[in-house]
Amino acid sequence: MDQMKKALGPVRKMAKRLSGDHLGESGVGPVIANAYSKLKNECIKVLGDSPKPLVVEKVGVKYLPNPHKSPNDKKEHRVILLPNGLTALLISDVNHLVSLDPADCSLEKVADEADSGDEEMSEDGEEEEESESDMDDTEEEEGAGAGKRSGAPEEKLAAVALTVGVGSFSDPPNIPGLAHFLEHMVFMGSEKFAGENDFDDFVKRHGGYDNASTECEATNFYFECQEKRLLRTMDMFAQFFIAPLMKREAMTREREAIESEFQMAVTSDTYRKQQLIAQMAFPHHPATTFTWGNLKTLRDNVSDDELYDAVHKFRNRHYSAHRMTVAVQARLPLDLLEDWVYACFSPIPTNYLPSDDFTLFPNPAFDQDRFCKIYTVNPVKDVCTMDLTWYMPALRHHYKVKPTEYLSWFLGHEGKGSLLSLLRQKVWALEITSGVTDSDFDHNSLYCLFTITLSLTEAGLRNIPHVIEAVFGYIKMLKEKGPQEWLYREMQSMEDARFRFEEEASAGDYVEWLSGTMQLYPPQDYITGEDLFLDYNPEIITECMNYFTLDNMNVMICTKKPLDGVEFDQTEPWFGSQYNMRKIPSEWLELWRNVVSDPSFSLPEPNQFITTDFSLLPISESALEQKAPEKILDNEYLELYYRQDTKFRLPTSYLYIELVSPLNTQSPYHTVLMDMFLITVKQQMGESLYPARLAQLSYTTIPNDRGLSIRCWGFNQKIPMLLNAIISAFCKFKENLNPVMFSAVKEEVRKSYYNSLLRPEKLGKDVRMSLLLQTFWTQCDRYNTVNDVTMEDVAAFADKFLSQLYVQCLVQGNISKEDALQVCSNIVNALKCEPLPPELFPQTRVMEIPHGEMCCRVKSFNKTDTNCVTTNYYQSGKATIRDVCIAEMVVMLLEEPLFNILRTKEQLGYDVSALTRDTFGILGFSITVVSQFDRFSVDHVDSRIEAFLQTFMKELKKLKSPDFDEVLQSLIKLKQCTDLHLKEEVDRNWEEMLNQEYIFDRKRREVEFLKDLKPAVVSKWFNSHVACGNKSNFRKLSVQVEGFSKSTKDDTDFDENNMSNDLEVQIEEEAECLSGMRQVPDKFELQFINSSSMHSKEYFITDINAYKKNLCVYPPHKVVA
Repeated sequence: MDQMKKALGPVRKMAKRLSGDHLGESGVGPVIANAYSKLKNECIKVLGDSPKPLVVEKVGVKYLPNPHKSPNDKKEHRVILLPNGLTALLISDVNHLVSLDPADCSLEKVADEADSGDEEMSEDGEEEEESESDMDDTEEEEGAGAGKRSGAPEEKLAAVALTVGVGSFSDPPNIPGLAHFLEHMVFMGSEKFAGENDFDDFVKRHGGYDNASTECEATNFYFECQEKRLLRTMDMFAQFFIAPLMKREAMTREREAIESEFQMAVTSDTYRKQQLIAQMAFPHHPATTFTWGNLKTLRDNVSDDELYDAVHKFRNRHYSAHRMTVAVQARLPLDLLEDWVYACFSPIPTNYLPSDDFTLFPNPAFDQDRFCKIYTVNPVKDVCTMDLTWYMPALRHHYKVKPTEYLSWFLGHEGKGSLLSLLRQKVWALEITSGVTDSDFDHNSLYCLFTITLSLTEAGLRNIPHVIEAVFGYIKMLKEKGPQEWLYREMQSMEDARFRFEEEASAGDYVEWLSGTMQLYPPQDYITGEDLFLDYNPEIITECMNYFTLDNMNVMICTKKPLDGVEFDQTEPWFGSQYNMRKIPSEWLELWRNVVSDPSFSLPEPNQFITTDFSLLPISESALEQKAPEKILDNEYLELYYRQDTKFRLPTSYLYIELVSPLNTQSPYHTVLMDMFLITVKQQMGESLYPARLAQLSYTTIPNDRGLSIRCWGFNQKIPMLLNAIISAFCKFKENLNPVMFSAVKEEVRKSYYNSLLRPEKLGKDVRMSLLLQTFWTQCDRYNTVNDVTMEDVAAFADKFLSQLYVQCLVQGNISKEDALQVCSNIVNALKCEPLPPELFPQTRVMEIPHGEMCCRVKSFNKTDTNCVTTNYYQSGKATIRDVCIAEMVVMLLEEPLFNILRTKEQLGYDVSALTRDTFGILGFSITVVSQFDRFSVDHVDSRIEAFLQTFMKELKKLKSPDFDEVLQSLIKLKQCTDLHLKEEVDRNWEEMLNQEYIFDRKRREVEFLKDLKPAVVSKWFNSHVACGNKSNFRKLSVQVEGFSKSTKDDTDFDENNMSNDLEVQIEEEAECLSGMRQVPDKFELQFINSSSMHSKEYFITDINAYKKNLCVYPPHKVVA
């Protein structure tokens, strides 16, 4: 191959010059290219036709113990230690091994493609002739594609993850966020693959995905790709750790990316609380670091030279092979994976330097004088929560016992005799969580933070000392009872059952998780160490229990309700959180020290929902032949589709039920009534159904445009019992109503609406759906209605809703047809409902956007949020399978260049995405950019999206068939990806039922169409839908949510003369609310903006109903052909 490249090099360069644009339409260019191609083929005949498969001579590889795994896990595992000290876990999906062409197993090919890839773009950025290796790839894929028509194979993605044992705790004190910055910088090209976007481009172009994250003591990188591309992708990936470029000119762009990422996180109350906890550590302790980094830490407080030197020094110090763990999964033999991992990752340099010695810092990490206080925090959202946090020493070495998980199981229990049961009876709290989170800020090599979080009612907020008294009363009961082996064994058995029959995760998620656990546990416990209860040790549990004292407890209250004597007089410097810190009153401390346990407290009873029968149904010939759910019952009350699982063979089942009714979408008031009904009944049945959740049974109740969905899944033995309990709770709803609890639930519903309004992406979706749907009730509509709802109204609504229904059911899994019929018939019998006539079935209608473009721009409701969201939606019309495939191909083609240009190069924002949209049968596609107010106007973002589409259309017209086919094959393979677990199949089938389309083999039909898709068809379709094309079907709606400046909360960029007096009052109310001076406003109205330097006022929609009044409405449409 090297000989051929050398021989062809001068000819190739001549062909490139002669086929340039200066020859115009003369036709000489293609002639030259064709001559070059023929010459290449002649060289192949003489010099050899393909690169040689990778041959590896491994030296110094050590084999470590294999991890313990589930008996139902058929994958093979191997752990190896490379000579450079890197540890790798190899995972082979041996039941589904695939064969690769020799070219796919060669690093020669990888190098050849990399060399030619540098030549594929001319100086003016236009694409030149295809490289020889890319041509070969395309021919192989076309041939394979032709052979697949009769029996489309099931595809899976391979994945690789690498974790480095260093994170933000190692940031130098003068450059917080450096570890995060390095995570970004290493992806900016390598010496072998110099293009900054080469890796991301290659992965996404072939249907893959990549990402990275920085924690406190670890940094993780991972990707998914097709097995055919695994070796090349692995080589490109490994080069980031062998010889990354990390050029000086890339620093500015990546600093901006980190700033955008931070601005998207700055409104998160979770992150704000975490940073407050961080500042309670002793000065200069690693826990105090600002892990995110932003422009202040990476630009303003450090020179470019210092930053450049620091990031390279940090990498050289910490990114050593001996501190790296790699996990790889593919449907390839272990020996082949071992060869590839050795070849790709062995060259990573190692320095064998120890990790930072954190034992030099104070232990405990937290300053008792600052930690053991009451913090009252002004949250971004309207929440009322209390966190009780205890700092403890690091407990990871007790992972086999899991003492914190054991105690969390009790403290977070919601059943009879629990702490939450008492707090709910007193209506002081509605929800509880407890334990140590997955974040390594909460549990690391230095300390452990155990937190009980209570969602308080207004009554609970007024009784803080007594709520905490109840907590210590329950802890006292646990200490007096001591560790309970029978309960430990019950937890152990439930977790063992979950582990034994756990559904398969995606390869990307699995290796990402495993490469992290490899940093923490010995090889044999890589898989089991994090989850299983392996060793009952009452002494260790007791030791952990004794850490729950007043001497290491922090109280953090988040509320917008004013508290007596509390002013937000302090500000956290990074997130800007306003808070108050005060001593815990001595009388409170005395109350908690002398606590008496409430007599209602008790240990949990044996769990009646625990599965004891894990047997599998026999498989009949008819079940094997059944490829899709079959309708086995159809009458005026219900339809039932059923399919026995013959693939995954687990003792689980899925019961999905839709209670169809037009009632809850008739008005905003009815929508709120449905929300109130569901949340109230959830509280009513929470205590009785909590044991089911512990026993690996799950359920959800979700309102939608057609009524209400109930979904139950888990071990099949007790699923009918779970569903019966839910239906029973519905039927007993009225008699279980409690006025005090209802008031508390109503306040929670109001808060949920308010908090949704604070999220710019949710607000943007609300506005878009309001414009597109004939009937749609926004969060504003609901928020403005909720105060009018009474308990009597909700009771009457529940009676009426349940009195007349049509029931849709889907049952799949390890359940017989007879049991499915019985379970679903019991639903109708228990509800005693009348059938809903077909003419009353709800139908959602979509508005037809007129030709041209218009914009609806609104102001964000969150004055602390700088984020702006611009979504440009391009409507196509009534969807067909053909057009959906074309739109998906367009999105797949533009996704990577969109990210590269708007995010990487222009740095418009951290979040840039494109989506195909099927809105109730009406097709469209959209591009969304999340930007920051102080950096770019939404006008500018909109204009750059349009500029990108213009550039993309030019490239699309020039796109050669081999390049097109390469992406097309990736899309086909994505659609042929096998379901990893039964839930994926069930969810897809359920969507078909909800849409009333019933095309259960939709993916197969789409693949059949895609196989014959040509570039000209895609180009023509795209050309008709965009402003830079022929505009024959150009229907654009730009929905923009404008944030606020971070420099001033009142200096906004819209025309105040266009706002009503009521709106001005509302903004004043919001400002007061955000400063903690008063409650949130009673009403919200959209703040429309119609001023722009780029558009006239006629371009803007300022009255949604008036805009829709003159639009046509599409008839109800199903995507069935």
